[in-house]
Amino acid sequence: MATSTTTEAGANGRFRPFRSGRPFSFLALLAPSACASAISPVTLQTELAAQPSATAVLQHHCDRITGGDMPIRAWTQSTSDAPTPPDIRAILHLQDETAISLRHVSLRCGVTILSDAWNWYVPSRLTPAMNAALDSTRTPFGKAVASLHFHRQTVSSETTGLPPGIVLRNRAVLLRSVDGEPIALVEENYLRAALR
Repeated sequence: MATSTTTEAGANGRFRPFRSGRPFSFLALLAPSACASAISPVTLQTELAAQPSATAVLQHHCDRITGGDMPIRAWTQSTSDAPTPPDIRAILHLQDETAISLRHVSLRCGVTILSDAWNWYVPSRLTPAMNAALDSTRTPFGKAVASLHFHRQTVSSETTGLPPGIVLRNRAVLLRSVDGEPIALVEENYLRAALR
């Protein structure tokens, strides 16, 4: 199984929230509780169900926290020893040995982690430019493949019985609008910071 990694400068674990030529935003360093009132996990669940892209929902929350000057970034995490869902090939409508790639990221607003996401996707159903973005940048999946106008089919959504620190877990299939073909299976674990 292929694994996506990031080669963007600064990907050695040292976070660099600001770049030259960009205005400094102190709000980007504040904890979410300092900038916005909390919502419930069920409200977040409803917001995510109404949007095909989880990235778009998280960007809205990030904009509330920072004033709108901090894009959501996907920071690559380890995929070692990650179990492959036994039903993955059936879910993605793959009957042959078509390659599946795995991307594991934390989605961050500045220094604040909003979610931890696992994404099993089919590179052959994406464009070369999309695959390059997923392999070598911190672009979230939803933003990288936005031009496919995908829609989301929920597999499961849980707000109870979750590990400590996780307030919502969603599992969904992302489908291309042009032909309904699955492009990815995602498992998204939302942290308490996403409720701000």
